[in-house]
Amino acid sequence: MSKTIKYTVIGLILLLGAGFLVITFTMDSFIRSKIEKIGSEMTGTRVTVDGVSISPFSGEGTITGFRVGNPEGYSTEHAMEMNDFFIRLDVKSLLSDEIIIEEIIITGPSVYVEQKLTGNNLRTILNSINKAAPKESSPDKTSDAELLIKHFLLQDGMVNLHTSIGGERSAWVKMSMIELHDLGRDNKRQAVEQIVAQIADRIIAEALKSGAKSGTEQVKDLIEGVFK
Repeated sequence: MSKTIKYTVIGLILLLGAGFLVITFTMDSFIRSKIEKIGSEMTGTRVTVDGVSISPFSGEGTITGFRVGNPEGYSTEHAMEMNDFFIRLDVKSLLSDEIIIEEIIITGPSVYVEQKLTGNNLRTILNSINKAAPKESSPDKTSDAELLIKHFLLQDGMVNLHTSIGGERSAWVKMSMIELHDLGRDNKRQAVEQIVAQIADRIIAEALKSGAKSGTEQVKDLIEGVFK
């Protein structure tokens, strides 16, 4: 192999490698910024992500350090924490007006419920999300991205229930598994915000329900007339 051909091949390999890194970084950065922006706007709290790493070829990867902050006036910093979760998406769909996520699998999330006389942190967040989500898709608004999630699974979650009503009390309980299919295909395509609202509503409902269904006396006393 001549030096010219050799250097040309090496140059092409380096160029392809650089292109791969640029595409990967751009896609990961784009997804992270969208999660934080849409999440913060909808919850009315600070939503942060430590990192996103998704292959531009397979569309598979992980999102790490996903956290939803608590509204003002609550003692704990976060309402929800997910150390990492698996995601598989249709990469080509990022260039269209409908983002298609084949699968999201969340394992071992922590949800924090803090109850006050006036309500709890999760209900406050959910009210904000429901206000931010459009009631129905608008065919005239082509700038808003739409979303389809084919399979959503949340498993092995834990819920921390805390209240200072009648004295400081807290308890950890297991959260029921959540499995959803074809989010965003209810007769017509739905906006990202609508899908986020559906998932948040289910997670919050299951978090409160899991506490109410716990068999321990400590939790029964804690949630009696409070978390129901």
